[in-house]
Amino acid sequence: MAHNRLPPAVADAIEWLALHRSGCMTDADRQRFEHWLRLSADHPIAWQCLQQRVGQAFADVPPLAHHVLSSPATSRRGLLRGALAVAGIGVGGWWLQRTGLLPFAQGDLHTGVAERRAFTLDDGSRVVLNAKSRVDLAFAGNTRTLILREGGLSIQVAADPLRPLMVVTPFGEAQALGTRFTVTLREGKADVWVQESRVQVKAPNGATVQLRSGEGAVLTSNAVHALDSNRAAEGRWEDGYLEIHDQPLGVVIDALRAYRRGVLRISPEAATLRVSGVFLLDDSAHVLRTLQETLPVRVEQPLPLWTQVSLR
Repeated sequence: MAHNRLPPAVADAIEWLALHRSGCMTDADRQRFEHWLRLSADHPIAWQCLQQRVGQAFADVPPLAHHVLSSPATSRRGLLRGALAVAGIGVGGWWLQRTGLLPFAQGDLHTGVAERRAFTLDDGSRVVLNAKSRVDLAFAGNTRTLILREGGLSIQVAADPLRPLMVVTPFGEAQALGTRFTVTLREGKADVWVQESRVQVKAPNGATVQLRSGEGAVLTSNAVHALDSNRAAEGRWEDGYLEIHDQPLGVVIDALRAYRRGVLRISPEAATLRVSGVFLLDDSAHVLRTLQETLPVRVEQPLPLWTQVSLR
């Protein structure tokens, strides 16, 4: 996407991000940046979304990332724009999608903000996508592959001993050895939970773990770690409820982002508060009000489409 075709807020955010990363930002630049953030409600949204996404984009293209980050400051703006385009973000469209102003772009299966949807695949498997999710299908020959691009999925796998079914993520893969499991993309990782039978998970470095019903694992770029079985309810969101047992408040906020338009942020201090409960995903406003009434946090909307959760 050409730079001059980007939404103005996104184009400006790219310029500011390049300056931030140049190592040459002056106090005057910082003042101008703070002024820019306040000029429009679109500006902080674009800035936050770009910051959240750019790290993942560069992780997908390490040589280019190194080239951008090691280049002279004067050339970084152009290189950053090129890196974002090559990494396939489609920054302008992605920004509109993530803030709920456009539906997700192309994908064989996809959902929008606050939308869960069930799909029946050609092999008879049933897939439920969480809100703001995208999946591409690669069913050919002796393989059945689902590529999870955004969000999360739950799948009831149709038996086919000649064609194993696999869910592929940027952080590894999960191969069905039985029937039902969920996979959810998070910041820098993917969570896998097994509801029935068995699943084999594999990280990019080759580490593998076989999970049984009620077990879960988190996949990162170089490891597989078991998840506490007491958290298994977190993998069951198809009915619109998130069940949490003694987890950081940040886990709840992360889950709500797919069900709320705009940007939802939480301060690092508030994110560490421990919570337990059952939260209705389809009514994020009610959940936020309840959190404010029962925890030492305040929920504020300083700008349209911008919600901030912080300690009182």
